[in-house]
Amino acid sequence: MRYDKILLLVAILLIVAETKVFAYTDPGTGTLIWQVVMAAIFGAMFYLRRLIAWFRSTRGNVQPATPGDLEAREDR
Repeated sequence: MRYDKILLLVAILLIVAETKVFAYTDPGTGTLIWQVVMAAIFGAMFYLRRLIAWFRSTRGNVQPATPGDLEAREDR
């Protein structure tokens, strides 16, 4: 809880105390940043999906879904 208040205070201070910055980001750098952000998001999604499937299989003895299972559900 304490860290949340500190983070909020820092965010407010950064917004209120803005200054003019003389910096340039070329399009290649911007694209690289977007690529890293998107890779992190999709990597986290894949990891969490695998983690949830593992957790379900250890708790309820349910087998994780396979691509063949998904095709069988679509045929119904």
